[in-house]
Amino acid sequence: MENLNRFVEGFKGIFSLKKTKVTIYIVAVLWLSVITQVIMNRVFFSDFQIAEAFVMTNTEEMECDLEVIAEYNNDFLSETDKNNILHHVAKAIGLNMDKDITISKEDGLTEYSYYKKAKLAETSIKVVSVEQEVDSVITMKHCLVVRLNIKESIKAIEKYRKLIKEALNELDIKQKQVTVQYEGSVAGEMSVKDKEEMAQLLVKELQGQVVFNHQQGQSYTVYAYTGLIDEYIESVGCKINIQIALTYDEDSDRTKLYLASPIINQSW
Repeated sequence: MENLNRFVEGFKGIFSLKKTKVTIYIVAVLWLSVITQVIMNRVFFSDFQIAEAFVMTNTEEMECDLEVIAEYNNDFLSETDKNNILHHVAKAIGLNMDKDITISKEDGLTEYSYYKKAKLAETSIKVVSVEQEVDSVITMKHCLVVRLNIKESIKAIEKYRKLIKEALNELDIKQKQVTVQYEGSVAGEMSVKDKEEMAQLLVKELQGQVVFNHQQGQSYTVYAYTGLIDEYIESVGCKINIQIALTYDEDSDRTKLYLASPIINQSW
């Protein structure tokens, strides 16, 4: 488990995911917790869809991101194997692969990827292989990364999560890290009080408890725990599986709202 988490974090660095706009201390503590504490093999939303709570905010421009990162068990994967994995996942989620798979190789890193953008959705599927030297022996580690961005019909993300889970089970991939993030916005700049009330609404709808909150400049962040979601991370003795963030974007003159589980893993 520990090796898998180090592997996942390494791939996040490879894909250049940006840091969130919270303090360095909070980021360090929480991501350290992800590395050591996240539970990967339980059902993510057993009987509950987080989308239902997000819709209650009545925000505009709603969209959702789903990211699944999983380590492939075999040390060796042929070109055919990697192509078959991409096609298997694409077929499971109903994605028509109507162009060639992209292959890139550089400094011990090989990536087989397929990307497709539609009007209301973006999909990326990758098999990434990295050379690692252990006790003077060169080995290969392989990671499957699936990312979906869905606009408007955000409740559909749960369906795709289940389909991806089933596809990974068919590939005999058991260990995985799942992150779901919802985004919406409202016109103008919300006051600190309004941001607090919006966050409290979400926590209440999720039947959760606030662990701690953080105000920095125009951004307000809440970390909470709900028993409705099986997975969680643990920080300073507290369980966390929900992060809510509100921040004002001057360029668009809109306040953006983010709801993620277990925590936000993209820029905001």
